[in-house]
Amino acid sequence: MQQNRLTTPVDDNAFDRYKLVLTLNPSNTLAIAGINRIVERYLAWALDHAERSNLGKARYFVSLAEGIDPGHPNIKPVVNKINDQEDEVVSVFPLDATAVRDQSVDPTRIATIAARIQRHRAFVTIRAPNDRSGRWLYQELNRQVNFRIEARFEISSNPSVSLTL
Repeated sequence: MQQNRLTTPVDDNAFDRYKLVLTLNPSNTLAIAGINRIVERYLAWALDHAERSNLGKARYFVSLAEGIDPGHPNIKPVVNKINDQEDEVVSVFPLDATAVRDQSVDPTRIATIAARIQRHRAFVTIRAPNDRSGRWLYQELNRQVNFRIEARFEISSNPSVSLTL
């Protein structure tokens, strides 16, 4: 457990050892608690990944937990949290890096993004290669909606605009 060898490598992991103890003594409370701790650790990792919007990895850790104890009472709430996180993302609009840098993004593209922001009153995450480009995108989007957009800015070599509810 301390080395996070929860279910791997094969035949040298905590889960296999706890199962072996349970074959010898099916009511061994330490082994039962150990298996529960493995499931809880996988679920904690799933939640951590969900919070960082790494939903594929979050679902992977849930599947590992389900493989150990499909009836564990905390699996469903974690799955619900992941589903809620997934539902929050409305759209991601990738943008051409050169066009963003040169402040020449197609006005139709900006209008499309702004229309979605307007319709959903979405929170915006702008990813741009530098602060100047990010500010420009923000201003261009703000010009096309009838309210002040709430936005977060991130430096990224892969520019995009993400909308969340």
